[in-house]
Amino acid sequence: MNRPGRPQAPVRVARKAWLKGVGAGVLICALVTGCGSGGDEKPVAAKPRPTVTVTATVTATPALLESQVDSTVADATGAAEEHGYRVAAHDASEKDASPADDWKVCFEKYGRDSVDFGAVASGAPCPKVDGRPIPWPAMPGVVGRTYSAAATAVGGVTKGEISVKASYKDERVAGEHDDWKVCFQSPVAGTKVVGDRDVTLWLTKSGCPSATGTYKDKTNDPNYTPPVAAGSGGSSSSSSSSSSSGSSGSSGGSSSSSSSSGGGGGSAGTTCEIVSNAGNCYNAGQFCRNADVGSSTHAGNGRLIYCRSDGSRNRWNY
Repeated sequence: MNRPGRPQAPVRVARKAWLKGVGAGVLICALVTGCGSGGDEKPVAAKPRPTVTVTATVTATPALLESQVDSTVADATGAAEEHGYRVAAHDASEKDASPADDWKVCFEKYGRDSVDFGAVASGAPCPKVDGRPIPWPAMPGVVGRTYSAAATAVGGVTKGEISVKASYKDERVAGEHDDWKVCFQSPVAGTKVVGDRDVTLWLTKSGCPSATGTYKDKTNDPNYTPPVAAGSGGSSSSSSSSSSSGSSGSSGGSSSSSSSSGGGGGSAGTTCEIVSNAGNCYNAGQFCRNADVGSSTHAGNGRLIYCRSDGSRNRWNY
């Protein structure tokens, strides 16, 4: 006997399988081809990507510049700027002064497009290292050398003026004096010579004094007192003896004795016609009295001298 409903089981299974197949197909169609859209919609266009622009900055390298060491800051700056460099300058010594246009370039430091000049004041020597003290030279010792040799040595450390003076007050430095001897110098040896320092040299033709301001010929010193002339003591004694022994003689002898002693210095008048208030013979260079201007006398050395006006004072001169 056939049971109801048994033959229908295969139909339900087949139906389920069909539905599963249809569902899978619809899903695949939707994912791949967009089924169910009716085919009327256009595909969505992809959005364009933004455009990126890269700008590169290129810095030009300045043209090569020859060394500017020993040039002035002004000249070095002008040359560097013409070649496209940015320029800076600084004090090359241990100080921090601002370089002037006439300063000398000692050091130069280049960057890609810049240069920094280290400089010192005009006339100063460059330090061995940038930023160190200036090595000023020392004054050489020139005492004992000839003027020619001394001037050469001094000129090696300074361009200042070299003045010459006579070592003795009664000696003059005139004309050719290259072979004269240096007795004294200022500044002294070893002094640091800063800048173009002036120098003074005291010269003599022969024989240096122990100090400046002395006389080579002592008789030219206004303060010199010559020794009493030889025999003057005996003459005075004789005159005195004659005067005492001739007290009973004539008045003329007495007058003669008085005249001899009245010359201002007793018997000194036998060698010096005019004597000082102290009774001494005058010498060339000494001052003379106003009353003696235009007069002449023999000096202590026997030479004839004359009293003449010498500026504000009167002096005895040959």
